[in-house]
Amino acid sequence: MKIGIITYYKVMNFGATLQAVSTYCYLKNHGYEPIFINYMRKEAQTAITNGENDPQWKEQLDFVNGIIKNQTTICETAADVLRVVDECKIDGIIVGSDALLQHHPLLSRLHKGRRKPFFVSHVTSDRMFPNVFWGCGVAGKIPMALMSVSSQNSAYRYFMPWTKVAMRKSLSQMKFISVRDEWTKEMLKVLLHKDVLVTPDPVFAFNQNVGTLVPDKDEILMRFGLPPKYILLSLFTQVLTKEQITDLETIFAKDDIALVILPMPTGQAYAYSVRYEIKFPLSPIDWYALIKYSQGYIGSNMHPIVVSLHNAVPCFSLDNWGRVNFWGEKVDDGSSKIQHIMEVFGVQDNHRMINRNKCNVTISEIYDGIRNFPKNVVRRKAAYYLQKYNDMMELIIKQLEK
Repeated sequence: MKIGIITYYKVMNFGATLQAVSTYCYLKNHGYEPIFINYMRKEAQTAITNGENDPQWKEQLDFVNGIIKNQTTICETAADVLRVVDECKIDGIIVGSDALLQHHPLLSRLHKGRRKPFFVSHVTSDRMFPNVFWGCGVAGKIPMALMSVSSQNSAYRYFMPWTKVAMRKSLSQMKFISVRDEWTKEMLKVLLHKDVLVTPDPVFAFNQNVGTLVPDKDEILMRFGLPPKYILLSLFTQVLTKEQITDLETIFAKDDIALVILPMPTGQAYAYSVRYEIKFPLSPIDWYALIKYSQGYIGSNMHPIVVSLHNAVPCFSLDNWGRVNFWGEKVDDGSSKIQHIMEVFGVQDNHRMINRNKCNVTISEIYDGIRNFPKNVVRRKAAYYLQKYNDMMELIIKQLEK
């Protein structure tokens, strides 16, 4: 069976790359022929073109292209997707995982300005309905499944009635639908008037699907010049002061654990003065291994938290996700995808929201959260999540084969 996959995978994002590779390897390991449908809008193509001379972009693309051998030509429209489906004789399509079911209405993008009374935040066309991620123009013409998708805190309460009708029509043609967080589940309940499954991100099965490609710990320590025990810090902006970061390094040093700065692929803007720092270019598989073998992860993004939980590595989330209101204040409405997964694993005490680039947390709270992390509880939950993932994949394939 030839199974097409549509998701983000040629992007400057470690987690997006790894979830795509995990799905590809699962299908290949189970005797299917996965083919990545290279659905890419103009903005994404421009981003790759602009990054041609960036060593980190090259590292990302080399990793993806080295593993995912079966890829179609670039598809910009539903007609392009149907064309490659016919050319490659694809039997069914999996859309996912990642934040593919996005739609951000105008009201949700209005924010108070500094120089002007207000401004409208820009979103790219792949983050607005209609598009192929929603099945538009494709679902109904070939068996199609939505796998562990997310709406990236889309403000679904602002969706227009006619938009919801069109969304429902397209989604109703899917053979299978699951989401990876409660916010997206609630969004689809509004659209479809029924519950859908909440299922794991494919990175929760990375060791099973791609484990043979992960470098061993000694290799990682040697490659990056790290001591045997280290903890990672990865931020976008100065949510911890330079002094707090120094205090963090000092407090963990008492346990012979070195603090290491792990970079963000899209860049970082904060000051620090620590001994150890990972530099670009950095392969996504090395990024995964660095987290897997660490004594802990402290940071702002979702997929490093997923990697940590998958490997029972202590983690503390300084969360930059979730909806922001007109005034620029974070809305505590359950829209954060990180908050959801921390609650699922019972480690919500190790979660703090970032609001207006500030985070109400002390170094002692972070230290205690890492030290008292319930590894055994998380390990059992990770095993359950792996089984849940495998059950989901079996169900998807059965539905595509019908």
